Amino acid sequence: MDLGQGFPEWTELGQDSGLDPLGMQRPIEVIYQSLVPGISTITLRYRYYSFFPYILRHYENNIRHPDPAVFRKFQRRCEALFALICTHGEPELGITGSDWANKILAEADDHGIIDFSIGADADADESLRYLKNKGGAFGAIYSTQMSEMGLIHFPDPGQPNPNPVCSDVGLRLADALASGLGDKDSRFFEVVEEGKVPVAELGSFVAIKPSNLQPGSREHLLLKEVLLGLSDPRSHTAQMRQSTLKMLLKISEALDAVPSAEAVKWHWFENVPTKDAAEQDQVPRLWFLYQACDLMRLAYEVILSAALTTIDAAPRHRMPLGELTRQLADTVETTRGESWDNFSTTVNAKAQTSSARHHATAMLDAMGAGETSEQVRNAISLIAILADTAATDFALVEITLSAHDYFQSLRTETDFLDRNRTTDATAVISDLIRERILKRHLWVASRKFRNQKAYTFHMEPEEGNLRYRAPIRISPSSPRLDQALRFLRDISLIDDGGVTAIGRAELATA
Repeated sequence: MDLGQGFPEWTELGQDSGLDPLGMQRPIEVIYQSLVPGISTITLRYRYYSFFPYILRHYENNIRHPDPAVFRKFQRRCEALFALICTHGEPELGITGSDWANKILAEADDHGIIDFSIGADADADESLRYLKNKGGAFGAIYSTQMSEMGLIHFPDPGQPNPNPVCSDVGLRLADALASGLGDKDSRFFEVVEEGKVPVAELGSFVAIKPSNLQPGSREHLLLKEVLLGLSDPRSHTAQMRQSTLKMLLKISEALDAVPSAEAVKWHWFENVPTKDAAEQDQVPRLWFLYQACDLMRLAYEVILSAALTTIDAAPRHRMPLGELTRQLADTVETTRGESWDNFSTTVNAKAQTSSARHHATAMLDAMGAGETSEQVRNAISLIAILADTAATDFALVEITLSAHDYFQSLRTETDFLDRNRTTDATAVISDLIRERILKRHLWVASRKFRNQKAYTFHMEPEEGNLRYRAPIRISPSSPRLDQALRFLRDISLIDDGGVTAIGRAELATA
C-alpha cells in the first residue's frame, strides 16, 4: 500500500481538536479511495462531471488565455451562474454556492437583474463570495476526481498553457451537454461574460440542472459509460469503481430500495464471498477489509474515550497512567492465569456472523449512555473478533496494509496480539490500553504539535499524571458510498424503488 512519505495526515493547522487521535484513519482511507476512485465525500452531483468539461471546452476554444487568473475569473463566473440556475425555481441538492444563491435570489426582484460578478470575484470580501475557496468548486472539489476518471488533463510544469484541458471523452461530454442546451448554449456564455443575469431568464436554463439530465440522451449515455468504467475498460481504477457500483446496484435490487451507506457496509462485511469466489474480483474482500479496519479504529477510540471519561471523573481531573490502565483493564472479565489466546478463543467461540455488529453497536450505545465499563468490555471483545477475522485472510491484510508500523492498523494490532498469544490476558489488555492507545495518543498529538503547531491533546501529561483536556468525537468513517449512490441516482440507475430498468440492464451485462 502506498501511503506516501511522512506520517499520518494530521488535522489542519490551528485546530484544537484531533480528528484522528490515534493516527489510524489513513490506511482506512487508502482502501476506500482505491475502491471508489473518481468520487469523493464532497463531489455531490454527478452532472458537474459534464458541466466542467463543457466550460473548459469553451475556454479552450474561445478564450485560451494562459493566465490562471483569467481562467479562474471565467470558471468562477460559470459556477456562480450555475448555482443561481440550480437554486432558482425547484432547488437542486448538492450545488456548490447554493446558500449564496438562495440569499441573492431572496433579495432580488422577480423582474430585476442579478450582478453575480461580485460573488464570483475570488478577491471580493469572503462574505460576498459564492464560495470562499478561491479555487471554486472545480479547483477545490471536482478537478482531481475528474482527472482520476480521465475527463481532464493537467498540463505538465513549463507548458505554455498551465490551465486544465479536456480529454477526448471530456470533449465528447462537453459536446453532448451543449447539444442538449440548444440555443441556450451560446447564451450561457454570453451571460457569463456580462456577469449579470435577469432573474426572469434563469428559468430558461433549466435543462442544465442535474435533475434534468435526460435518460437515453447522448450526455446521459456518456456519463453512464464513464461512471461504470465502460469508456476505459482497461483502466484498473475504472474496474475498481465499476465493481463497487455493480455491488451497490445488486444490493439495491435485492432490497427494492436504496440502502444507507451503513447498511451497505455491514452487508458486505457479513456476506463476504469466499477467497476462491473472489479471486477474479478482489473488490468484495477489500470492502470486507475496509470495514474490519474501521471497526478496529472505532474500538480503539472508544477505549480512549473511556479513558478520558475516567480521568475527567477523577479528583482534580487527573490520574496516574498506571492507575488509569488498571481501572480500564479490570473492567474486562478474565479467568485467573488464562492467556490471551484462551481469552480470544472463548470470545470467538461465542461469535456468530453478526457478533462484530453486536459488539460494535453495544460499545457505541454504552459510550452514549456513559457506561464506561461496558464500552471497554465490548471494545475488547470486538478487537478479539477482528484479530481472529484478520487471520482468515492473512495475505490480503499483509499486502493491503503493508505500510510502516507508525500507521497503526488492523495489521499492526493483529500482529501485536499474535505475538502475545501465550501472555496473560489481563497483561495483554493492560499493555494494549497503555501502550497502543493512551501513549499512542500522546505520541500522535506530539507529532501534530511538532509538525503543524496544532495542539490536539485530549489528555496531557503533568507531573506524573494524565490531566483531562477534552472529549473526542467518534463515528464510523464515510467511505464515499453515499456519494456513489447519489451518482447512480443522478444517471437513473436507481431510484426510491431500488434499481431502475436502466440499472437492471447494466446488471444483466455483468
